[in-house]
Amino acid sequence: MAVSHQAAAGRLLRRLPGVHAELARTRLVRLRALGKEERRLTQRLGQLVEGHPILAMPGAGPLVAAKLLAEAGDISRFRSPDAFAALAGVAPIPASSGQSTHMRLNRGGNRQLNRALHTIALSQSRYHPPAIEYVARKRASGKSWRDAIRCLKRQLVRTVFRLLQEGAKPLELAA
Repeated sequence: MAVSHQAAAGRLLRRLPGVHAELARTRLVRLRALGKEERRLTQRLGQLVEGHPILAMPGAGPLVAAKLLAEAGDISRFRSPDAFAALAGVAPIPASSGQSTHMRLNRGGNRQLNRALHTIALSQSRYHPPAIEYVARKRASGKSWRDAIRCLKRQLVRTVFRLLQEGAKPLELAA
């Protein structure tokens, strides 16, 4: 709930008597406290990922970057961007039978990692010109909006993988 809406609700609740109004006021106080905690944690996560190359990617803010870093873990454990895509659940799965050849949606993989990539894809599909053009080309070729976003996510995995590799710090050996 926006701060202005919280203030308006608080003003309305001040005048109301009764248990329901008291409960609503209590919940409003808790909502404000949670909002402060969320802002503090967001700031802390922003400090932790500050300077990471993934932040240079359009659509990847501090929260998405933190999610990608946390869910991917040690990026050197993946042999290729394709292996990373399989973990994220954005690699298509062959579902061909007989004469028909097609791919189906992968419903497996790390759903949190998939969600972070989805957030980047949605953001880029609205504001990043190359992604807008890519989605338009996919739509023109007959794909639905959802399929075009899935294709964009698959393309983004390569960039995310490279940026995670760039940001990986070499292990310091204990002397």
